[in-house]
Amino acid sequence: MAQTRRDFLRCAAGLGGLLLTGAAGPVAPRRAAAWRSALDFLAGRQAPDGAWRSDRYAAFRDGDALTPVVLWGVRDKPGAEAMIESGLRWLERLTDAQSQREEPWMELRYPLFTASYAAQVMARSGDGRRARMWAGLIERLRTSEKLGWPSGDPACGAWGDAPSPPRFTQPVPDMLAPNISATALATLALCATGPVNAARSARSFVERCQNFGSTSGDEFDDGGFFFAIDDPVRNKAGVGGVDASGQRHFHSYGSATCDGLLALHACGLAANHPRMTAAREWLRRNGDLLIPGGEWSPGRGAARESLVYYHAQALAAVLEMLAPSAPWAADRRLSLAADLVARQLPNGSWQGEAPNSCEDEPLLATAFALRAL
Repeated sequence: MAQTRRDFLRCAAGLGGLLLTGAAGPVAPRRAAAWRSALDFLAGRQAPDGAWRSDRYAAFRDGDALTPVVLWGVRDKPGAEAMIESGLRWLERLTDAQSQREEPWMELRYPLFTASYAAQVMARSGDGRRARMWAGLIERLRTSEKLGWPSGDPACGAWGDAPSPPRFTQPVPDMLAPNISATALATLALCATGPVNAARSARSFVERCQNFGSTSGDEFDDGGFFFAIDDPVRNKAGVGGVDASGQRHFHSYGSATCDGLLALHACGLAANHPRMTAAREWLRRNGDLLIPGGEWSPGRGAARESLVYYHAQALAAVLEMLAPSAPWAADRRLSLAADLVARQLPNGSWQGEAPNSCEDEPLLATAFALRAL
């Protein structure tokens, strides 16, 4: 049954109160104080019209990129009701305007990013009609045979960072080539808004991004994930080696493995599927909490540091999924929260030190960190 707006806003206060005083025990006072301080920071940066805009990046100044992700980050937080209500009104106006356009991506800086977070926010608020509008945009940004992608190509059915429907060309530009981050984001949004099988066509691509089941033996098959097929630049942890057949393999790393595990789950794989088990075990062995784990090639330190808060929210989602059946995951959640609280700045925000993934924009980093908490 769909939630009404009133239910959504009540949940923002009620669930937060439950987390503070529920049967599982009170949340540590420092964590509750971190929430309040972060909400104060975000409230102070919210524009009168309800949007959040960057004063650091021009691409984030229109509100369409940051507002959905901030709303997604503050959901279920006590004390956030007023900013959620104002932000939702702004997002509703954006949604209604885009729904009238034949090519809605033309007005958005990062259409998949905006659509995926907006779809989840609208679905959570009980606004199925607007959630479906964004889900339809996500579907139009998927690689497909209709757009010329070869049938049987593992990239077909997944998502990249294309600013418009990705028509197949050769060679495939980086923006059109699917990656595990975009694919995870899109599949999670579709699962929140539509049929349970909406994401399953991406499974082939997701599996190709996992170091699992290689025909060359198990030297590189550690169960973790990398970012994209045959891409030594965008696979941030670097090249892991070359096997006897000359095939290049990439290092698994934390944020990609979290995305991969979430995407496999969205594609319908059971918790006990061998691929799910392998990815889960990789995270158990390589859980460096805020800093994405795994073996990283020399010179990749800045890329690793640039993913801290994105990694935190993805890891938190995975640990929440695993905690009921994995005691180590429940313990890791507490450690992750402690690490996040320790990194919070005096003004209530979080901010990355490396600009590679735009986490030096505190609105983005704070949304990710608050969601992870």
